[in-house]
Amino acid sequence: MKKYLIINPGSASRKYALYEGEKELAYMHIESEEGGNEISTVTAQGKKEKKNISAEDFDKSFEYTLNELIKAGLIASKEDIAVCGIRVVAPGNFFLQDKIINSEYKKLLKKAFEKAPLHIAPILEEIKKIRYAIGRIPLVGISDSAFHSSMMEKSKRYAIPSEDAEKFEIFRYGYHGISLRSIVSKMEKSGPIPENVIICHIGGGVSVTALKNGKSIDTTMGLTPLEGVVMATRVGDIDSGAVVYLSKVKKLKGKNLLQYLNKKCGLLGISGKSDDVRDLIKAENEGDNLSKLALDMYAYKIQKYIGAYAVALGGLDTIVFSGTVGERSFLMRERICKGLGFLGVEINSILNNTSDSIDVVLSSPESKVKVEVVKTDEMAQMAKDTAKFL
Repeated sequence: MKKYLIINPGSASRKYALYEGEKELAYMHIESEEGGNEISTVTAQGKKEKKNISAEDFDKSFEYTLNELIKAGLIASKEDIAVCGIRVVAPGNFFLQDKIINSEYKKLLKKAFEKAPLHIAPILEEIKKIRYAIGRIPLVGISDSAFHSSMMEKSKRYAIPSEDAEKFEIFRYGYHGISLRSIVSKMEKSGPIPENVIICHIGGGVSVTALKNGKSIDTTMGLTPLEGVVMATRVGDIDSGAVVYLSKVKKLKGKNLLQYLNKKCGLLGISGKSDDVRDLIKAENEGDNLSKLALDMYAYKIQKYIGAYAVALGGLDTIVFSGTVGERSFLMRERICKGLGFLGVEINSILNNTSDSIDVVLSSPESKVKVEVVKTDEMAQMAKDTAKFL
């Protein structure tokens, strides 16, 4: 059976997984921490190993991964890899489908770089490294926005001149689509998807998505993953006039302005302390008002979109929590659900407080809305999508 490598690149971390059919043979998480500490975590054959690696190995993470897989005996050589699938976060109608990455694909990806340089730069760099290491191996771009191709036109549009929207392809594309596909696929195994579902993917990036009969009709992220609710370091919704003013008073333009909005805002910017929910909960308990404000805003923005999407859907059957925070933080789930009583949401506090990183129904029998945690598995979903191209 053919083996394929799944890749999820970021600027400070990269994830790799080796699959054979639907079986995951190995998973690697390579990240660069503050202070210049590079770490590799490898899970293979039932064993997990975490170790420091050199800055050079981090920069050459794809080659490093291949060497580790060879050392583990999972592949004999790089020629054992039949195809690679890579997560692509890019605005544009062209990227609303999973596609083989060829010269046209790379050309359009470079063109889209102007709209989302911080998200596209790691993808372009990873493609370059893959080509250098393995040559002409088939490479599949797995779209992170394809799931949202079903969005309503009135959800997709910004209120700018239509000719500009069409000419420059300035639309709301939405992201976290791979995660959403994974969640919907898992839900379908238990029976038909309820008519009105809202999925809250809460992690470093946060999105809330309204699903009608399993199809996305609206989502919080827009042209780029910067729009929407408060995130770890991303600003989320902000008056465009405020962006223009910030650009002027802080003398920020282009990439520097995007860096500010993507990396200096959100929970980190509000609290001035951390982008990690765990740190902020601890600081809040110690009396830090700005940490409390950050968490209050975080929960409030999610609650507000849940309410708005309940209206958009014309009702609400199920709320799903997923993503790192959604799956692990019972405190944030409780904080969000507390404000949803008007929708008939009631959760079992004991069950919620004892559930961490498991699929579980949290709603009480009296709740009018089902509330559940569904663990996402983006890498496995990408593996399924990549396998279609074998």
